[in-house]
Amino acid sequence: MLLTESEMEEKIRRRAPGAGKPTTDGVTELDRRNVMIDPSGLEILEKIGGGNLSLGVREAARRLKESGDTAKFSKKRHAGRQKGLQTSN
Repeated sequence: MLLTESEMEEKIRRRAPGAGKPTTDGVTELDRRNVMIDPSGLEILEKIGGGNLSLGVREAARRLKESGDTAKFSKKRHAGRQKGLQTSN
């Protein structure tokens, strides 16, 4: 059975409640991405976003940009961070 365009739109709306809802921070130009994130990162980003992961990611990115910390990922920097975490536990 083929669906009409309006039937297809309605079906999509039913599957995605809240889709098209305005963002909390007023951002209108968005790209959808899938990311893999560790549990502690997820917890922090959701906390920053007040329970909203997407808002937390955008806000964390803004804060990093404002602080000037936009350097590319570095294995050396990451290894130092991991070493520091291991000694502080």
